[in-house]
Amino acid sequence: MDTITLIQPVKDGDILVSNGETFALGFFSPANSTNRYVGIWYNKISEQTIVWVANRDRPISNSTGILSVDHTGNLVLQEKDQSFVFWSTNVSGVVNNSFTAQLLDSGNLVLFQGLNKEVYSIGNFDRKINFS
Repeated sequence: MDTITLIQPVKDGDILVSNGETFALGFFSPANSTNRYVGIWYNKISEQTIVWVANRDRPISNSTGILSVDHTGNLVLQEKDQSFVFWSTNVSGVVNNSFTAQLLDSGNLVLFQGLNKEVYSIGNFDRKINFS
């Protein structure tokens, strides 16, 4: 699975893997921490090397996180009961239910709109990862 949709989110414990298995996206905890983060890492390296983190400033304290694409085309990281949003993209789009996010072998997480997969937004790495 390399795609996130409104009805097919990534839950804590799930891993999204790019088509060529170069990168993975999922929930993780840094060493000596119980906090949970959503990140992208190199998939085939034995030592997990995180290259992007969504919620660096708002960690999740348990395993109730879900990353999905909402009906406005935003990626949203929230609790299972949707009571709290930890992180969200901020893109403006037309309200519909045909948005998808796909993890590419370049490591980019791309938002697509419509069945023709028109590029809606591209999320590039933010390599400044700090868990302090």
